[in-house]
Amino acid sequence: MGSPSVSSESSNMCEECGKNVFKYKCPGCGVRSCGLECVKAHKTRTNCSGKRNRTAFVPISEFDDNVLISDYNLLEEILRQTDSAKRLRVPFGGDKLEMHPAMKALQHQAKIRDIKLLFLAHGMSKRKSNSTYFDRKRKCIFWRVEWVFEGTNIRLINARVDENSSLKSVLEKHFAVRSDNTATLHQLCNFHRQPISNLKLFLQKEPSESSKKAFYELDVEGNLGAQLSQKCLIEYPVIHVALNSDPEKFPVVVNLNSITSNASQPPPDVKLETPVIQEAIGVPFREEEIEEGEFVP
Repeated sequence: MGSPSVSSESSNMCEECGKNVFKYKCPGCGVRSCGLECVKAHKTRTNCSGKRNRTAFVPISEFDDNVLISDYNLLEEILRQTDSAKRLRVPFGGDKLEMHPAMKALQHQAKIRDIKLLFLAHGMSKRKSNSTYFDRKRKCIFWRVEWVFEGTNIRLINARVDENSSLKSVLEKHFAVRSDNTATLHQLCNFHRQPISNLKLFLQKEPSESSKKAFYELDVEGNLGAQLSQKCLIEYPVIHVALNSDPEKFPVVVNLNSITSNASQPPPDVKLETPVIQEAIGVPFREEEIEEGEFVP
């Protein structure tokens, strides 16, 4: 076997210094280099970005997995930028975005019921999952409600709850439906053993800082609409179900408007608040169908 030709040897050499065998190939222009110094020198000399032109034509004979992955990443990046542009399409100081009529109607009906309803930006997961709507024919709000059972990883979801339904009746249906689910029943056994009227229900006060959370204690015997009155909601109510009132975990606040002049003074460990009314900014609305009693572990 003869020795390799000169041209074969030169093709393996660094094109920048010509002294060492190349180790790297520039994705942008294909120039071969042997190390970091030659890579930097090549970029400086040719003003090359070192990045492959992702929109350049690639013959089918040269198309491989790397090109496919690069194209996929390009499409993902374009999708993210498009979504970001939609959120920022109104310049700072410009006019507010017009809300979808369904969202306007829902927010207006909530306001009539003395509920301050706020919507998140389009694309947020809570915005996407919200199935709350106002039924014009029945003149009733059907709320999406999430139930978080403290001390477990169980989160039960009602896609549409009539505002006139009692919290107790909704929980009873959940316990009845889940009674045949061994895994769920095991985690909720402590809640099953208690009469539903003895369970403690809490709704987080919004808006609030993560380090200064406060809660409203709800009446399990009362209906949903009455329990949400004089409260602020972000998208929909998330109700925490607990076995007891832990003041450290659930510091309770009482709305001043709910205390009449004849009412007794609240306990010293209960915080008082004065509601602050703020203007809510609406965003486009997309209603999604979610099955009743959906279970999220």
